[in-house]
Amino acid sequence: MRLPPFQLHRPETLQEAVSLLAQHGEEARPIAGGTAMVPMMRFGFLRPEHVVSLKGIPGLDEISESDDGLRIGALTPLYRVAGSAVVRAQWPLLARAVGSVATPAIRNSGTLGGNLSYAEAASDPAPALLALEASVLLTGPEGDRTVPITGFFQGFYEADIRPGEVLVEVSIPRIPAGARWSYLRFAARSREDKPLVNVAVVATSEGVRIGLGGVSPTAIRARRAEAVLQGPGLTPQAIDEAADAAAEECDPLSDLMGTAEYRQDMVRVWLRRALTGLQ
Repeated sequence: MRLPPFQLHRPETLQEAVSLLAQHGEEARPIAGGTAMVPMMRFGFLRPEHVVSLKGIPGLDEISESDDGLRIGALTPLYRVAGSAVVRAQWPLLARAVGSVATPAIRNSGTLGGNLSYAEAASDPAPALLALEASVLLTGPEGDRTVPITGFFQGFYEADIRPGEVLVEVSIPRIPAGARWSYLRFAARSREDKPLVNVAVVATSEGVRIGLGGVSPTAIRARRAEAVLQGPGLTPQAIDEAADAAAEECDPLSDLMGTAEYRQDMVRVWLRRALTGLQ
């Protein structure tokens, strides 16, 4: 199946890319790895007249650690995030989640920024970044702005990216010493499939943070479940109550992989496992 016709632009700077996107408005789309956008174009879901490649722009594929935390350029390939010694040592939850994306070929081509911009409800990185309280940096015609990841996913395949904006960087704060974590995913057919349900948990002395994917139009923070765990801690009864609360705050869709009710049941099952198996 051929791609629809379009004009490809190869800007050499970030500002040039922003100018091109602003100039062509709704008829333009940025492209990074292309693992999501190209199939959508092949099947006719997207028909941009102008495609702005971000690949030639320097400085968008770097991973750096500082006293404040971790910064990952939006064009960093997923395999580099998952394999980074810094990420694996200091943010192992993120390494585990990103390393679970699809196949090695997809992880070699796909980028972290592209994955997040696609706003896939069943994304592997998204629940982990929600539990890690990450934020994203965007730049556009009106300058830079930082958006907490909790407010970045706004709807079904919809992210808080304004016209002309480009996602530049993902920032993750340091995890407190002694924190425990867990990442679990359940795919109905094979490991390479998108997860039917995935769960990311970070537990610190201040409380528990829970990210869920595949069970609402967007990846979500399970705030009600977190609230249940604030008082009694991770007792068996509290874990059961948190699992029920998480299932109730989800808004899953029914599809060929499972009904909404089945997904809610799987939230209960996999959140219990994640909470009892914290590392």
